[in-house]
Amino acid sequence: DAVDISATQACLKAVTLAVPANSAAIYRIDERLCAFDYDLLGLSPAMHHRYINTYQRFDPLRPSRCQALGQDLVTLDQARAAQPRSVSETYNRFLNRFGVCDVVELLVSDLKRPVLGISLLRVAGQPLFEDRDLDCLAGMRDLVRLALPSLHSPRNDAQKCLTTREGQLAELLRQGASNKVLAQTLGVGLPTIKTHLNNLYRKLGVNNRTELVALLYL
Repeated sequence: DAVDISATQACLKAVTLAVPANSAAIYRIDERLCAFDYDLLGLSPAMHHRYINTYQRFDPLRPSRCQALGQDLVTLDQARAAQPRSVSETYNRFLNRFGVCDVVELLVSDLKRPVLGISLLRVAGQPLFEDRDLDCLAGMRDLVRLALPSLHSPRNDAQKCLTTREGQLAELLRQGASNKVLAQTLGVGLPTIKTHLNNLYRKLGVNNRTELVALLYL
């Protein structure tokens, strides 16, 4: 099932009221510890599209990297210190391009693994996240965990018929991901992506990406 927009927006607003941020994102995490099904608050679509298409693999705060650190609340500095300098510099250029000075990531788990992530971003001119901010986020983690059932309610009948993989594919299409990014994110080849897309178009009775996104999300 896809995440309900009103529930996730309410969750993001509650978190950013407790810990002020210039922008934020909430997303689901699949079994491979990959982020998908993003919902944004105050985040530039241009920045998000560039992130998905180019910089996601350099992100030191992506779920798999946070898990490798053994933490579910990670600051940008903590994450950058654990990856090669060249990778950090590439990601820093992306953040600098959009004026971001600090990021903190909160992962929320069910009984087995992380299933939801929240990113908070601050821009130049705002203070960096402090210990009191992290303490507040840690305190909200259990509240968000209690809200998980409502954060996983279906959006519409068309989405109910999608498998988990189809839902991931559809969400990436909504974010404007190219076929190359789809293949990299889902860990399959380009021919497989084309097959998945054709099957998904037939299943939903649409002819292209634009019609698919309109049917599922508008």
